[in-house]
Amino acid sequence: MLRTIETIDNTSYIWASRIIGFIWAFLTACFAILNIFIFVQPQWIGDTLVSPRAGHFGLYSYCVSTIADYEFNCQGTWTDFGTILNAPFAVATFFVGFSILLIFICLGLFIVFLFLRARLVYFICAIIQMICAICLFIAIIIYPSGFDDETIRLVCGQNVNDFNIDTCQMRWAYILAIIAFCNILILSMLAFLLGLKQPNVETMRKQIHQKHIVSKYGELNEAFDERTYSQQTIQRR
Repeated sequence: MLRTIETIDNTSYIWASRIIGFIWAFLTACFAILNIFIFVQPQWIGDTLVSPRAGHFGLYSYCVSTIADYEFNCQGTWTDFGTILNAPFAVATFFVGFSILLIFICLGLFIVFLFLRARLVYFICAIIQMICAICLFIAIIIYPSGFDDETIRLVCGQNVNDFNIDTCQMRWAYILAIIAFCNILILSMLAFLLGLKQPNVETMRKQIHQKHIVSKYGELNEAFDERTYSQQTIQRR
């Protein structure tokens, strides 16, 4: 009876852990998409109704209207850092771009779940996601130090200085960057906790040896051994 209860609890825990893992993977993919939008959209700050001119600024690109016809003159590209408005914007561009690269590496590691223990993969992804969070944090903090620029003063007014955009306002891309930072920080901690909750190799081998069970999955993924143990225990009932 006790063995049956233990098996049921163990199986329930495994399924709960897998569901949380799927949610973590889905949110990681959502963060990757969100991070791309943050990078490409020139809507970090922009004009308001009281601004001298219409215009908006992103990480590497910006658009400022002309006085005569109010058409936007857009400049800046991420492939040429020389076209970026100033050094703080260039640094923020680099760190957000680096976080995109890291999160795609993390997504690529999902396939490794088939060949390595889930515990190891979770820890690797947790480290990568923590670095992504640090990169976004640096970008969010450094970006406002680039406000003290003549081009930004054309749109936001002459009282613009570091961390003060005068008549302009923070726009949705900047807000999304803050949300993305909080998101990836939580995901990194969740990945670390999921890794801690996974059984280590020695514990699994002791359980299998005590029950005299040989895994039919071989050495492909030792995390499958626990599933084999639960299945064979239920069959013996």
